Amino acid sequence: MSFKKHLGIAAAILSISISGSVLYAEHGRNFAGSFQIRDVVDSGNVVKFDLHARIFNYSGADIGGATVSFAPRGPARSPEAADYSGAIGDIAVPYRRFVDVDGTFTIPAREFHAIKRGAMPNVFMTYVNADGKEAHDRIELRPDLTPKGAAQ
Repeated sequence: MSFKKHLGIAAAILSISISGSVLYAEHGRNFAGSFQIRDVVDSGNVVKFDLHARIFNYSGADIGGATVSFAPRGPARSPEAADYSGAIGDIAVPYRRFVDVDGTFTIPAREFHAIKRGAMPNVFMTYVNADGKEAHDRIELRPDLTPKGAAQ
């Protein structure tokens, strides 16, 4: 086989793998983005803080009237569930676009410290999907490492 054929095959494989990774990222989750935590007040059992997040919509449809909130990792009826408060409401984000949101939340100190050590926040987008049913999808958030005040 000639060098040009090898090069052509390699280019085709690379093209397929790149487009496949983009499709996997989009179809592997409905929402993803980055976050920053600001103005932390640690009260012992709970931590109150401001969350800034940039959320991308990969759901396949425009979203309106959505709410972002934290949720317990365990059973929703666990005693710890009462330690979660705060929500960001009335969010609209077109398909394949992003929205910047800010809100104040209170979560258990154990959960907060896990996030600070690198755990993904257990944050959800609640909205009405194209079928008219309420959807509750996890947002895959990673820390935004851009320093405060830096241009984005």
